[in-house]
Amino acid sequence: MQSEEGRELYGAWAERWPADAAELFDGYSGSWWIGGGWAIDAATGLDRPHGDLDVVIPRSELSLLRGWLGGRWQLWCAFQGALKPLRPHDSDVLPIGTTSIWLRRSAYGQWEYEILLDPSDTESWRFRRDTAVTMPLEDALFTARGIRYAKPQIVLAYAAAEQADVAWLEQALPALDDAARAWLKDRLTEDHPWRARLEAEPVE
Repeated sequence: MQSEEGRELYGAWAERWPADAAELFDGYSGSWWIGGGWAIDAATGLDRPHGDLDVVIPRSELSLLRGWLGGRWQLWCAFQGALKPLRPHDSDVLPIGTTSIWLRRSAYGQWEYEILLDPSDTESWRFRRDTAVTMPLEDALFTARGIRYAKPQIVLAYAAAEQADVAWLEQALPALDDAARAWLKDRLTEDHPWRARLEAEPVE
């Protein structure tokens, strides 16, 4: 999201923290949580710089989110490598391939939030890469300092498709118990380098 090419095409992103997202959603009646690297840090106690903040909502709650944001924000659909404005009169039926909504206050301001649209609902979490994989939503999340985050195994399951560096997995290992390791291993391809590391690392 913050690549040089992305900045040249679409403009810069403002630096945002989980506390900023909590302020944005203060009083919101729907479900939301934070994924990505911030979730790993919240689970492990790491403190690292991040290029973005992944805020997640159930896709079914898009209408609720739009009503909550009102006219205070510009909303843009991100799909197939392009952006399309989501105007107040537009339908909640988004273009095929839409994965997220970008927010900014005006055309003259920086992008501030990317809201990822998840196939989960208020009761059940569903794996976006294979929606047959489910669990109770509360089992997929944890709370730190009043903010809900995706559990590390959830974040890693998404990252594994693009990230094969075992060093990246190392950062999250202390937060994975036996059940989390087994679940994550089931999401990996047979030849994924993380499988051996998950099997080798003892749980203290």
